[in-house]
Amino acid sequence: MNAPIEISFRHFEPSDRIRAKIDELAGSLDRLDRAVISGHVIIDGKNKIGHKSVVSIHVELAYPGGLAIGKRSVDLAFHTAAEQVSTHFRKLAPQDVKQLAHQPEHGRIARLDGAVRNGFIEMHDGATLFFSEAVLKGRFDALAEGDEVLAVASDEEGPYGPQASAVKAIGPLG
Repeated sequence: MNAPIEISFRHFEPSDRIRAKIDELAGSLDRLDRAVISGHVIIDGKNKIGHKSVVSIHVELAYPGGLAIGKRSVDLAFHTAAEQVSTHFRKLAPQDVKQLAHQPEHGRIARLDGAVRNGFIEMHDGATLFFSEAVLKGRFDALAEGDEVLAVASDEEGPYGPQASAVKAIGPLG
């Protein structure tokens, strides 16, 4: 945390037990690291039921873009405020981008064999895919080495190694 948490006791003298609990919970906010700019805890003993003081807790945690507030019991107040801050930053964090399987990728024709009507595609990542006329969308005779294509890699390997399950010519590489 960027700044220490300010702790205020109102309308009663806190016991060592309460001070220790507040310190422990304030220390647990360190996991939020730089997310919390400042914090303020107010422990109020003004309310009474009979001869017993009922302590109310108010926790405020300021973070860039907002203010998290927790109330009620000591544990619940800290937990609620900290969870609000965590949720805010979880929503802002970039999500892992899942690579969609079976999406066409750019490549170029590395070799063609007109006699058996197949060839090899060199992909942008350096991998080489085998393809045959059966998976080609378009005319095989219109292809030339160096032409750019979109190819979908198959899950299964063929006798010539990794193979394409679909190939579409885009045109000459220019």
